Amino acid sequence: MPDIILVLPGQSATLPPSSPAFAHGFGLFETMHYAGGQLYFWSDHWARLSRSAGVFGLAVPPEDAVLGALRDLVAEADLSEGVLKLSLLKLAPGDGSDSQLYVYTRPSLTTHGTGRLWLDRAAPIFERSPLAGHKTHNYMETMHRLQLARAQGYDDALRLDSVGHLAETTTANLFFVKTGHLCTPALETGILPGVTRAALLRSRELAIETGSYPPEVLLEAEAVFISNAPRGLQAIGHIEGLPGPGCVGYSRTHPLLEAAQSAYARLRAENAWSLR
Repeated sequence: MPDIILVLPGQSATLPPSSPAFAHGFGLFETMHYAGGQLYFWSDHWARLSRSAGVFGLAVPPEDAVLGALRDLVAEADLSEGVLKLSLLKLAPGDGSDSQLYVYTRPSLTTHGTGRLWLDRAAPIFERSPLAGHKTHNYMETMHRLQLARAQGYDDALRLDSVGHLAETTTANLFFVKTGHLCTPALETGILPGVTRAALLRSRELAIETGSYPPEVLLEAEAVFISNAPRGLQAIGHIEGLPGPGCVGYSRTHPLLEAAQSAYARLRAENAWSLR
């Protein structure tokens, strides 16, 4: 059974430089929102981590043991709200039975709060990569694109797949309203199957279309928002770099955006796990 390593704020963890985790980023992670004693969408996060672990041959500890470690973390760190993380790392060559799960917390990624995205055409997602759709520790490219976007004053970079379809931002899934329909790129574009995205798709209040969309579709979009587990839903006011006009503005008060926010609030309440 893989060991569970609890890393409290201010502490550090040691990895051997020869380990696949250190040398090659061989590992998976989950980023979860915790507030008021509640961990949100735990079942979705655990299912995604377990599925990816099966694909890459990494053993996982029992779910009850991981929940116990998360309870210890928030208690010993005296945490009232924050981002909880799981990192399942491969420590030696072989079949993956030597994996270890690190349980820790980190600050939320700050944003400029401008609600502005930059369409990044220079680094498309390769949707046929074996890593596509998995939350792996191979995040250097993604974080570099985010760094470039932040340096230009944007909240995030909006990425395309290798054939030019809309995909996702570096940290979130994309949604938009077009001709009265709520739409989001399909998993076939290589995007991460986000927990918040999945929750919205199964919501009984929303009808969401998935598909492959060219960037031009955003020229006529009525509203745009992005979603991820730590921040929930974030309305987007402008996207820079679209064909034609370059910068396009969007309403932040569209009825379908408000319906999505209402559905998300209900889903959060229904998918809250107590860590007290």
